[in-house]
Amino acid sequence: MSRPLNYLALATALLLPFAGTLEAQQPPQQDPVSFNFDGGFALQSNADLDEGDGGFSVNRWFLGLGVTYAWDRRNSIGLSVGGGSSSYDFDDTPAFGPDGPWKKIEDSRISIVGRMGFGETGQIFIIPSFRYNGEDDSKTSDGRTWGVLAAATWRINPDLSIGPGVGVFSRLEDGTRVFPILAIDWKINEKWYLGTGRGLAASQGPGLTLSYSINDQWSLGLSGRYEKNEFRLNEKGATPGGLGQDKSFPLVLSANWEPNRKVRLNLFAGIEMGGKLKLKDQFDILLEESKYDPAVIFGGTFAFRF
Repeated sequence: MSRPLNYLALATALLLPFAGTLEAQQPPQQDPVSFNFDGGFALQSNADLDEGDGGFSVNRWFLGLGVTYAWDRRNSIGLSVGGGSSSYDFDDTPAFGPDGPWKKIEDSRISIVGRMGFGETGQIFIIPSFRYNGEDDSKTSDGRTWGVLAAATWRINPDLSIGPGVGVFSRLEDGTRVFPILAIDWKINEKWYLGTGRGLAASQGPGLTLSYSINDQWSLGLSGRYEKNEFRLNEKGATPGGLGQDKSFPLVLSANWEPNRKVRLNLFAGIEMGGKLKLKDQFDILLEESKYDPAVIFGGTFAFRF
């Protein structure tokens, strides 16, 4: 069954996704060293803010490179680096100022992916990462965060692996965010598959996708995710050194093409729901917040392995 590049996820209080589960559980190529190049883009149509306070649209893109060394089918370590941006276009937003609260947000990261087998059916995944999320010309040191995802899974049968874990992420303001994880890799039958996988671009964490295999190369997917992106603002805007936040729940349908194990392409379209923007000053005091209407999103992702 073809496994699509999971781009969005469903995250709840008790079911939160685990980055890289699908890729990590796939057996390595004959060469113990492998490389990957992946990326994607997403476009959000104009979304109206509450009470007629204008609206905004967003264009996102992301590119990443990685290398993995696998000792055997159950043990490997990898290094991944990537970067991208989210460009916001605000229109007539008096609550956030005439030019909007922010414009172009940069995103860069570096991650280490460790996978270790234990017992006859168990595997441990550990993924520490360091990131920068900030507006153009903001202080790099003020936009840095760190995090780690870890989980242990057991192969219940040849078609199902499942297990618990935890995610711990620092925040741009004081404190850390801790949440439980359920990692799952389930081939329900010859056509249906449910599993966790990677997120796209600025999103922290991975995804949950239900997919249907049309044939050996094509599949369709339904994906959902709770998104919460935080970023540092620069010193030139109306809120010098402040914090921005954009959170929402996107739900998308995708068409996925995987002609072989080295190439995966994906096109998606859906709705971004439950959105809210927040603006805080440099002392973490809330200045403005506004919900925004559902918006259309569409885009694509790719992954090449060699």
